Amino acid sequence: MSIILQSGVRFQALVSGSLAAVLRQWIGCQRCIYNGKVSEDHLYAAQRRMLIASGVTDSEKLKTPLDQEYSRFKSRELSPWLYDVPSQVLRNGAYRWMCAKTRQIKGLAKAPTHRTRKNFNTVMLTGELFRFVPSNGEVVLEIGTAKNPVGLLRFKAHRPYGIPKTIVIRNEAGRWFVSFSYAHENDRIVRERHEIAYEINGLDDDALDAATIGLDRNVRENCFTDSTGRQHQIGHVNLARIERREAGARRYQKKMSRAKEHSANRRELAQKIARRKNYGQRVRRDFTHKTTHGLVTADARLFVLEDLRIRNMTRKPKARQDPVTGKWLRNGACAKAALSRKILASCWGELDRQLQYKSAWHNKLAVRVSAAYSSQECSQCEHTHPGNREGARFSCQRCGFEAHADRNAARVIKARGIKALRDGAYDAPKTTKRVAFRRKHSGTGGSPGALRSYVGRAGRPQTDT
Repeated sequence: MSIILQSGVRFQALVSGSLAAVLRQWIGCQRCIYNGKVSEDHLYAAQRRMLIASGVTDSEKLKTPLDQEYSRFKSRELSPWLYDVPSQVLRNGAYRWMCAKTRQIKGLAKAPTHRTRKNFNTVMLTGELFRFVPSNGEVVLEIGTAKNPVGLLRFKAHRPYGIPKTIVIRNEAGRWFVSFSYAHENDRIVRERHEIAYEINGLDDDALDAATIGLDRNVRENCFTDSTGRQHQIGHVNLARIERREAGARRYQKKMSRAKEHSANRRELAQKIARRKNYGQRVRRDFTHKTTHGLVTADARLFVLEDLRIRNMTRKPKARQDPVTGKWLRNGACAKAALSRKILASCWGELDRQLQYKSAWHNKLAVRVSAAYSSQECSQCEHTHPGNREGARFSCQRCGFEAHADRNAARVIKARGIKALRDGAYDAPKTTKRVAFRRKHSGTGGSPGALRSYVGRAGRPQTDT
């Protein structure tokens, strides 16, 4: 039996000069519509607050519009450039804002905010604006409408793909990429998380120990160590190249500080800085993809990671003020900034994110456990003491067990994951019956004290009065 799945791909695109100028214009216009909808939403919210403050309680008067209209932002005098792009590009900008606003309403994200080139350098195109056509023995993308095409976009397809309904073209530090998702049939049945946990929990102790890998993340050496003692680290050659490019970016930043505002020289320096900083991002992304792929394609079925609050660990320290003199005191912000850069450059969050979805695709399980005192606990006798660890060396004061500190911590994390699995921490959530008593409104029939049963939103039987 085959099922329909959605898969996503991201290919490097080869864009010519004329087509690149058109795509940059489309990106800017789509960003303009998005920001216009954000400003409009802020205006509606301010008007609603003013009505509430004036004493208006009518829900109809307080209701604000929620639509995807964009024509009000087109003006021959104020925004004539919006008439130079297809209307579908502007419509997709309003659609992207609506998606962000819907996520806010559902409680999945914060309210949409104004975007810039740094965080909105993509254009979303629907089926009216692209077609896959053959050209010189290869398949390329024809951009533009059927009557007015603007150019051909070649891309390097490193894997098979299907025909999508929507594509996204991204400009990342001067490099172009095209990404999309497509539906296809697959014989693999992806099971639920609790089903995989139940199956793995059925293994005996020896088989479960062999099928589990614990991962300890190290910020000093910028590597991951698993419970087998193997270290996963970016190659020294790539690290040296990242360091050289970061040094070059700092030199260009000094030059850009002396360049004239809005000049061609300043824009060129900004492109050079972006390309040099982007190299490190691509190397780290490639490293995490290769590492996680090697883990999920091996024989292990359970992966255990530390439950680290990376956002809290990299948060800026609060400013401190002397209560007597009122002067601002040193709060270690410079030292904390260096540590935060090291943590963010260690790919902790990206490793967790990729391992979660790749293990689910292979019907394996990736879980998180508490990281408290994992570097001080002995993996043999579970004795915990700060004196057990001295730098990179672990020596238990009780049983005398000695090992590399990262390997011992990975084995401790592995044991915690196995214990949590045996305790049922990853089983399916139990449904609980909840009974609520409420007064029945008049005119619904029956006596006021009569009880009637109904099913709530979560499908649980409830009782109402």
